[in-house]
Amino acid sequence: MMDEMDPIDSPVLTRSKLAADLRTLGISVGQTLMLHVSVKSLGWVLGGPRLVLETLLDVVGPQGTLMMLASWEGNPYRMEHWPEAQRNACYADCPPFDPATAPADHREMSILAEYLRTWPGAYRSQHPLASFVAVGAQAHWLTAAQSLHYPHGPESPLGRLCAAGGKVVVLGAPLSNLTLLHHAEQLANIPAKQVDRYQMPILQAGQRVWVTIEEYDTTDGIADFGSDDYFLAISQAYVAAGRGRTAQVGNAPAFLFEADDLKQFGIHWLESHFKGPLQPPP
Repeated sequence: MMDEMDPIDSPVLTRSKLAADLRTLGISVGQTLMLHVSVKSLGWVLGGPRLVLETLLDVVGPQGTLMMLASWEGNPYRMEHWPEAQRNACYADCPPFDPATAPADHREMSILAEYLRTWPGAYRSQHPLASFVAVGAQAHWLTAAQSLHYPHGPESPLGRLCAAGGKVVVLGAPLSNLTLLHHAEQLANIPAKQVDRYQMPILQAGQRVWVTIEEYDTTDGIADFGSDDYFLAISQAYVAAGRGRTAQVGNAPAFLFEADDLKQFGIHWLESHFKGPLQPPP
């Protein structure tokens, strides 16, 4: 949950100043953006957190698109580790994931993911944990295709962001949170990637059905790369190589990356830093 900013202790960030800062970063009309944001890090936003989305959508205009990772608040991920009584209660009564109504996971994501999910004209992809929400000209296309298994491939919101020439914008959020690198993980040519399997309740023909989902492990990592936080290592190496644009937006450091270039850089980094066996053990 986002902490409230104390106006007395923070300079004000107005809509016009925010728009000017975003344009200085390189955001312009017609762009397709994947957003990562820490509203608190921006400072005191006059008008509240929603103004950040309003301003971004104004700057990209009706020809542009804004997308965020939504996931699902209250999802029963890894419930096999829960005590038996809680696990049984979940099997019996956990509501299914409904992409039309399930709240975004604002505790793990930004509160703005839930704001964007409920925005007029918003679209959402169908995956319970890896669902994305988008608003704008390409929102329906970005979110229309996503596999239940291995949901970060070429025909996914992340794959389509790259195909559309989209960008990743980071406003004060940690560089270790770059969701696009899950797309690079899925595409990287590395043997014996770690796989995650978990159960989720979803809607099928109006009925709740428990399904087992399989994907490359986005929680503990797909392999050993010699770095505890290899997303941060990739992101820092990308910035150090002079890729992307940097600026300050409000009080926060901000970055603008070409999605496809970041994907290609991530694939190369993963393949060149792989520390595991070249062949899986017998």
